[in-house]
Amino acid sequence: MRRLPVFLVLDLSESMIGDDHRRLQEGMTDLISTLKTDPQALETVYLSVIGFAGQARTLVPLVELPSFFTPRLPVGSGTSLGRAMTHLMDQIDVQVRKTTTEQKGDWKPIVYLMTDGKPTDDIDAAVERWNKGYASRVQLIAVGIGRYASLDTLRRFTESVLTFTNGGDQDFKKFIRWISQSVSVQSRSVGMSGAAELPLATFDESFLKKMEHAASQIAQDEDFAIVRGTCAKSKLPYLMKYERAPAHIRTQHIAFEIAPYSLSGVFPVEKDYVEWSESNAIEGSINSDQLMGSPGCPHCGNPIGFAMCNCGAIMCLSGPGSATCPVCNKEGHYGYSEGPGFDVTRARG
Repeated sequence: MRRLPVFLVLDLSESMIGDDHRRLQEGMTDLISTLKTDPQALETVYLSVIGFAGQARTLVPLVELPSFFTPRLPVGSGTSLGRAMTHLMDQIDVQVRKTTTEQKGDWKPIVYLMTDGKPTDDIDAAVERWNKGYASRVQLIAVGIGRYASLDTLRRFTESVLTFTNGGDQDFKKFIRWISQSVSVQSRSVGMSGAAELPLATFDESFLKKMEHAASQIAQDEDFAIVRGTCAKSKLPYLMKYERAPAHIRTQHIAFEIAPYSLSGVFPVEKDYVEWSESNAIEGSINSDQLMGSPGCPHCGNPIGFAMCNCGAIMCLSGPGSATCPVCNKEGHYGYSEGPGFDVTRARG
């Protein structure tokens, strides 16, 4: 039987860290479990997973559903959509079978691209290559997750742009269920004469909508500030995620200004975070006075997770006093700052 290649291209950038990343990891397991109950999908669907942050890599090559196992989804710095699409095209060239005189090739590949942000690399070359050689022979469904996904950028690759309004765990489960239902419908529809595009499952517009006209989006960096720290004991990285807060709070009796960004969580990441991040990327900075909240270390439990060495690295501490920086390996004396804030490196997101 001819194969139906399905590629999942997933944004694994720092801005996804937290609930979105957890939901995506859990959703992958749910997606595969559901598809494995569909006899037609089991016979026809071959699935591949590509992840991208600063780098783009294949996590699972094209494999039949019965042999598919859900991979661990890493995290990296940057949102290199151009690299992701270039890698996808290279993988289509290598993995998708073409029709020859001896055999029929695969059905038209289907791609589900999911991202929550704005590209941090140049996508022009990827857009040109895609539209010249792939747009007519690959069905691409692009999904912008959350309020800050750059939908106008996605429309440069495809007219099938959807926006997922992230309402929590239950909506995300419905979203994953919609993908599994769409893949099942598509597996039953291959071979239909005259079908330029395979059908999708019906939208539930309470959380998923097709964008007919995508307005320009706000760059995500204006709504998130992500600061990278390093555990003093394990030397593993962790990410402190700050979200834009209201400029001021007003009650019946008092009004006061607050820091522009408030802490939404701190998350441990693994060593491969560096491998998935953009190399030699130019990172911005943010003053500590603009950040409200200081977490502990998610790796070792040190109560202070926001201490800065003279080398500029952010690290964790058990308390004031002497400590060795896990990045530059130099010993220093640390205490609480009582003066103005200090500038820290702001990750790419």
